[in-house]
Amino acid sequence: MKLKVLFNIVGKILILEAAVLLFPLLVSIIYREPVINKLSFLITMGLLLVFGFALNIIRSKDIRLRAREGFAIVAISWILISIFGALPLTISKCIPNYFDAIFEITSGFTTTGASVVTDISALSHSMLFWRAFSHWLGGMGVLVLILAFIPESKDGSAVHIIRAESTGPQVGKLVSKVKVSSRILYIIYFSITFIEFLLLLVGPDKDIKVLESLILSFSTAGTGGFSVLGTSISTYSSYTQYVLAIFMVIFSINFTLYYFIIIGKWKEALKSEELRWYLIIILSSIVIILSSVYNLYSTFEEAFRHTFFQISSIISTTGFASTDFANTWPTIAKCVLILLMFCGSCAGSTGGGLKISRVAILIKNSLRKVQKMINPRRTEVVKFEKDILDDTVVESTQNFFIIYMLIIASATLLISFLNRETDILSNFTGVLSCISNVGPAFGKIGSFGDFSFYSNFSKVIFSIIMITGRLEIFPILTLFLPNAWRKK
Repeated sequence: MKLKVLFNIVGKILILEAAVLLFPLLVSIIYREPVINKLSFLITMGLLLVFGFALNIIRSKDIRLRAREGFAIVAISWILISIFGALPLTISKCIPNYFDAIFEITSGFTTTGASVVTDISALSHSMLFWRAFSHWLGGMGVLVLILAFIPESKDGSAVHIIRAESTGPQVGKLVSKVKVSSRILYIIYFSITFIEFLLLLVGPDKDIKVLESLILSFSTAGTGGFSVLGTSISTYSSYTQYVLAIFMVIFSINFTLYYFIIIGKWKEALKSEELRWYLIIILSSIVIILSSVYNLYSTFEEAFRHTFFQISSIISTTGFASTDFANTWPTIAKCVLILLMFCGSCAGSTGGGLKISRVAILIKNSLRKVQKMINPRRTEVVKFEKDILDDTVVESTQNFFIIYMLIIASATLLISFLNRETDILSNFTGVLSCISNVGPAFGKIGSFGDFSFYSNFSKVIFSIIMITGRLEIFPILTLFLPNAWRKK
């Protein structure tokens, strides 16, 4: 392990976090909040700068990275930005319990959207902004942002960081240089976020101001789900709900497709097999759920709107709620939503979950095995995006799924042991929600529920699960492998 390179990049990440804290500090100044709020950001910024520059004192001439350095850098960085990012919430006494603050900001950076705050209206403007802004930063990736500015090694080895932080099994560079790829991704990301912000601002909800539109846009862009209201999105107009639902789908599609569209490769983008799978799953879910809930609402439009919104929210792993689906919808509708929590969004998007590409590969491989059993002499291959997948790709997808399910099972058992008074539905869907970075769940953690009733230790476990899910398991596992820390 090249520790000097690791320290240098992690130090830069801490300095970057100090810089982005200027934005919530500015919000605190604009809204003339108490001095303690401003001090909470300034103190945190000071600590981040001290540690960040300290890690950059000893520089390494060899800035080439291997896969294990990429995994370790990403894992350590995400843990540290959560530890430091929670400080403003605790210092300002908006969330006095530091374990709660860790949970809250980890949920923010990982774009989970789960919360321990029972009264969101009690949070200050700057803290509401900081929670949602962490969604936006974590959605595309904090390290992807820093890669847009730091020097790049000639061999392009920084791509290991993108692969470790980005979502899905097929991650690479859009263009030859990682720095240029990072900038392209963030330009697309910023542009779509700005369009959504404008559409929300000019909508019929006259009470929505600039800050609220920003918060909702950040939460949608990062597919996070933090709102400014305890009732999530249920009190907003149908226009706002449709805008959010559409943009949740937009942000949960592979950003590489948007790049293809920009450079004129429309046909290549529209031929994406993963996109077809994604849209088919959404349409199928709409038909099933709408047929079971249409009688719960006064008009067909209202039933369709809530159905489309909740499906978009869950499959994109955003976690907004426009209606109390956890308590009012029938069992079949809830089952579909739980399955969508597993599936998640497309690879290369800001969403979480298994990813549609993995689901497609797993299904195709299962069908291949069945065909092989029926006709052992028949040669079967797994194709995805018109390419024949190598057996190592299929095997790695299977391994990911197995580890994913083992984590869910183990964490559910542990949480159930630590919280014996909590029902299994809450514990299971809570764990699933955290590892898939969805936010809401079922049981006590319903449509508008929170995780506040869990013990401090349980909240730490949930926080680790959220980071593990956001980084897709392997970067976190790297930290516990002795071989990864050897010099060679």
